[in-house]
Amino acid sequence: MQHDQAQSKIRRGRPVTRSCEDRREAIFAALEAVHADCGLDGATMEAIAAQAGMSKRTLYTAFSSRSALFRAYIDKVANGFIRPLPDGDTALPIAERLERVLSQGRHQGYGLPLEILRAFVAQVPHAPDIGRDLVQTLMRRDMSILKVELDRGLGRGEITVADTTDAALLLLDMVRPWPLESLLDPGCLATSEGLAARQKLAIRVFLNGLKL
Repeated sequence: MQHDQAQSKIRRGRPVTRSCEDRREAIFAALEAVHADCGLDGATMEAIAAQAGMSKRTLYTAFSSRSALFRAYIDKVANGFIRPLPDGDTALPIAERLERVLSQGRHQGYGLPLEILRAFVAQVPHAPDIGRDLVQTLMRRDMSILKVELDRGLGRGEITVADTTDAALLLLDMVRPWPLESLLDPGCLATSEGLAARQKLAIRVFLNGLKL
């Protein structure tokens, strides 16, 4: 009897507090859900907080503004697209290193879910900071990670190239399909298999062009 009463008190007590990371993930999931139903304009802080099951005050504690939330979301997705190699993979040949670096997040194609990317592009004339964030967070970050591997290859004599920054940008252009068609017609979005095949071909052609 006493045990049952104790359990009842526990159930009626204060809810378990989410960790900061769990709260952020819940907010990001709520952003995606609200955007899917209402579009980017409908993704207000009030709507996101309600979807996440928290108060606006709690949401603003995690993110000081809607813009800060969007920037954090972009950064989260970027971290899932291209990541630096773990130390155990750095001894691999350059073709395998590039393949492993570029194989993460292949299902997204462009580093962001297509619907979110389309909505952000539509908002650029009214919110140019979003466009700048897309460029700086996605392209520059991905380019810098690839540049590390190209610099490593240059130092090991695996490739010869005058500017590894330009070479990294070129490889990104080769790997990623031109986005305009997919933004206009979702049916043109490449499959995971198609992206994988394009990636392998792009790396092979790229490295053949940089042979000693």
